[in-house]
Amino acid sequence: MNVTLKGAHAIFIACLAAGTLGELRADDSAAKSNADVMSDLCRQAVERFCADVIIPDTTVVSLNIESGEANRFFTPTLVQAFRRHFASLYTRRSVSTIEISASIGKVSVLYGEAFSDGLFSGRKCMRTIDLEVQVAATKNDDGKVLWAGTTKASHADTVYVSDIRELQKSSQWLSNGVLPAPSALERFIEPIIIGGAAGVAVYLFFTIRS
Repeated sequence: MNVTLKGAHAIFIACLAAGTLGELRADDSAAKSNADVMSDLCRQAVERFCADVIIPDTTVVSLNIESGEANRFFTPTLVQAFRRHFASLYTRRSVSTIEISASIGKVSVLYGEAFSDGLFSGRKCMRTIDLEVQVAATKNDDGKVLWAGTTKASHADTVYVSDIRELQKSSQWLSNGVLPAPSALERFIEPIIIGGAAGVAVYLFFTIRS
């Protein structure tokens, strides 16, 4: 009975340490990846442009997306977003009434200071993603510029620090935020927890064997 009890104590202590360092969670909600959030923001920026520039949805429009790695990443999203507003949309120069030029101006990811809801809850931080799209609309018959400027969209939410590397994996080359640094308390207490748990486990192991 004593051996069983000591074994149970060892398992409990090991789980306690693992839970503290492994960031136990109170919920299973999954955050969107940075790439998915950026795509959502790109669509929002296009929606704002179309709301500001009143162009009939029956207008024949050619969409010119500038070259570059960032623009290639967002090309499918830009095409889908503009296609929602214009039935006659071309991605090559054509006999169109209006030409729309689009280019990604800025993408940024920022992580705030880490915090925790409790002793055994996971470390979280605020994630803020900003995106700017530079857009210009020009009439092809006389070259008149109907609109030119930058549309912006922003997203802020709370994510687990342990998830950040996975969340930004698919878009790390595009915009990579700096991970939150551990607090002074975490840097002080984690080695103590690890050392204490290891010491107790070793002690119980030899005690059980004897």
